[in-house]
Amino acid sequence: MKASNYILIAFISIISSFKSFSQTFSIGKFSIGETRIQVELDDFLIRNKNEKIKSRWIADSVQWIRNENNLLVPRARLQLEVPSNEPNIYFGQQNKIILPQNIGDRYTTQIYIELFNPQPIKIFSAEKLIDTILIEANSAKKARSKQLIDYSCSPYNLKIDGLDSEYISLGCKMERLGKIGSEHPRLEITFSSTNLKTLNNDPAPYSLFLEGESHSEIELRGIDQKIKTLKIDAFVPNRLYRFKTSLGFGPYLYQSKYLTGVQNSNLAPSFMLYGKIDLNETTSFKLFDALLYSKTLFNNSGVYFSYDLAEIFDGRILINTLLGFQGLHYKYSPATPAQFRLLYPQGFEVIYKHALIENYHLTYGMFFSTSSEQYTNSWLRYGKKSFIELNYINWGHEDSSIKMIGLSIGIPFFSAF
Repeated sequence: MKASNYILIAFISIISSFKSFSQTFSIGKFSIGETRIQVELDDFLIRNKNEKIKSRWIADSVQWIRNENNLLVPRARLQLEVPSNEPNIYFGQQNKIILPQNIGDRYTTQIYIELFNPQPIKIFSAEKLIDTILIEANSAKKARSKQLIDYSCSPYNLKIDGLDSEYISLGCKMERLGKIGSEHPRLEITFSSTNLKTLNNDPAPYSLFLEGESHSEIELRGIDQKIKTLKIDAFVPNRLYRFKTSLGFGPYLYQSKYLTGVQNSNLAPSFMLYGKIDLNETTSFKLFDALLYSKTLFNNSGVYFSYDLAEIFDGRILINTLLGFQGLHYKYSPATPAQFRLLYPQGFEVIYKHALIENYHLTYGMFFSTSSEQYTNSWLRYGKKSFIELNYINWGHEDSSIKMIGLSIGIPFFSAF
């Protein structure tokens, strides 16, 4: 079996071992998200005054959704039953009117409730308001363990304080401000909480922006009318660079051939240069140069346009394409002629974000030949700014060929623009 296939099998095995997140698929404006914390429906109290109106949570109906504000929040189905012989029973929630099903002398329906931002449900008989359903959360000493800081906030080391007993969900988005070459960041933080409102009782979600000084304090009012102060700290860099490079180095094993000659080398040195130019959030130019020099000289470089093709599992897995060309320089030995080839292998990358550790990403990538010339280049990379990489390259043309596999370490080098 080829070494590239071993790398692919290793990647699939690692992905398969992580089953803590549910499948992602669209539901209108929403998508199903990863279940990161446990939500107990018993913690969410249903309040209404009319004792004849029955309400209950549907068991096992909790879903984590990424809503239209890109905030990861739990929702659950609430069963409502209104006994009435009147023909004009209906429900109102925000700007939505819900018409219930009529079964004999009662009206019933199920409504999704966003648990960290529950909106009142008003029940009408014709034009008369007959009841209002409110959802509250039990404050608990263990609520901090149920506070969700989304993975989108992980790169910015977001921390909150002051709401230890409240349920809350926070999400982040980094913006670029200014002209290219002098862009600076602004971090948008969005959050919602079951029991907390602004002092003017404005509905969630709430957004704040951090620039420079990465600390903010916001006063909020709880359902007990007490004022609580939410303290937020985050790391916001001074600059955002579009051009980034890294250096790599490490030992490689290789076998090279030319005519009838064969060379093998143990722990041959290799050097790599990686570069990326971000065009926007989903497209970039990527470039690389790989040099192996021992008894044989092998240099492989390429320039590729990359764009994000798909995101699945709530954005935890990203698939992007690599479209471009390469130059390949091969010299079997000092006594043999040098060869230069212009190649057009195309490729892809599959990135598993926050693998094992937050902010550490696992990447499997591969270039494959689009011509009769033999060429395979595959890699398995793990890390963040610094990383380790397992790489396999197999090239052959006419009487020349080389196979190489090795482990290298990559470190940040130079950034600009």
